[in-house]
Amino acid sequence: MKGIFDIEWWNEIFQSLGRNRRRSIFTALGVVWGTFMLVLLLGVGIGMSGIVLGELGDSASNTVFMFSQQTSIPYKGMKTGRWWNMRYSDVEQLKRVPGVKISGALGPTRDFKLIFNSIPHDSYTAAYDLGFMETDGLKATEGRLLNRIDMDGHRKVCLVPSEMATRINNGKSIIGESVKLGNTYFTVVGVYKKTNTMFNMTNPDRTVIIPYTTDNYLFGRGSLHVTAIAVTAGRHMDLEKIETECRNIISENHLVSPDDKKAIYSFNSQKMMDKINGLFSGIVFLTWFVGAGTLLAGIIGISNIMLIIVRERRQEIGVRRALGAKPSEIISQIIAESTVLSLIAGILGMTAAILMQGVLDMTLLPVILQNSAKSADVTFQLPFATALTAFLIILAGSLAAGILPAYKAITIKAVDALREE
Repeated sequence: MKGIFDIEWWNEIFQSLGRNRRRSIFTALGVVWGTFMLVLLLGVGIGMSGIVLGELGDSASNTVFMFSQQTSIPYKGMKTGRWWNMRYSDVEQLKRVPGVKISGALGPTRDFKLIFNSIPHDSYTAAYDLGFMETDGLKATEGRLLNRIDMDGHRKVCLVPSEMATRINNGKSIIGESVKLGNTYFTVVGVYKKTNTMFNMTNPDRTVIIPYTTDNYLFGRGSLHVTAIAVTAGRHMDLEKIETECRNIISENHLVSPDDKKAIYSFNSQKMMDKINGLFSGIVFLTWFVGAGTLLAGIIGISNIMLIIVRERRQEIGVRRALGAKPSEIISQIIAESTVLSLIAGILGMTAAILMQGVLDMTLLPVILQNSAKSADVTFQLPFATALTAFLIILAGSLAAGILPAYKAITIKAVDALREE
């Protein structure tokens, strides 16, 4: 039996495939296209999943945001249609709930345009405490973020968005400069950028952030009202259970029914993450289904061509059988021819897809990630494990393409084949 290291065996394979080059090329194009689509779509799908999940950030992916709205259910003698406000004491109480890692408050947002060098700029002011600042995923690109001293001392300091800081000072550093918000001057101590942009409680390009305690001291007249509360659970904690417990605490503090979904509106980011993960899992599955289907069509085409080749070589196969060729030699020859043709086509398709993914990494990806803080680990290139899986599928399909033609070949009787003209 001839082996894979037998040069004559390989010459025989390529001579057989080369007898009708045009037919072999057009047949292989189906596998090239199927492999190209499978590898390209898988890479793009996995890359887009990485982009979206990267934009969510670490903290926001396990966080519930709660807002107070008008009541819609009567509760403990309180009528419907009542307006109420959460208070900072709720935030402090929620910190003690088991499983809660961070509890933070977003204070009032005020329509204060930032005035620098007597020029007003399109912006507004939001009050953050330290917990909400961490949950919102702020990163200092220059200077620093707010700290405990700023909060405890009611300091008149602020953070300015990165794009705004560059624009209002002609590219020069704005750290240490004084800006006017309302009728009060604040010192810029930091320039920030968000690490997660999927969940935005404020506009990350226009929001000037000041300490919550400073806002309350200057403008709140001691009310300590909060606009929103963010609660982040620890890793592997049941966020839905924590959400329910937090809602119950707030409802008892303010005489609001815990079943009033409208009065205590909450947004569970974990549920959203589960939906997004499910969506991209479905996209990847659909990609495998469509790509594998296209690849299968190409492999079936190769199998059909091999059947035609076997039919054309009946006399040759008959002669070889008459001269004592074993069935295993006939089978190995036919399967080798189909496998070589399929693998060459598959490797060409995979190479083309990888090159296209490289082009997308250099052209499309920078456009998508131009405002992202998590661009280093994102790529449209297919992960090695997935690429290996795709290659093994091509290899399995290549072997399968030759099974039926090989079976047909060994059923040829030498006497009948030799009688044909």
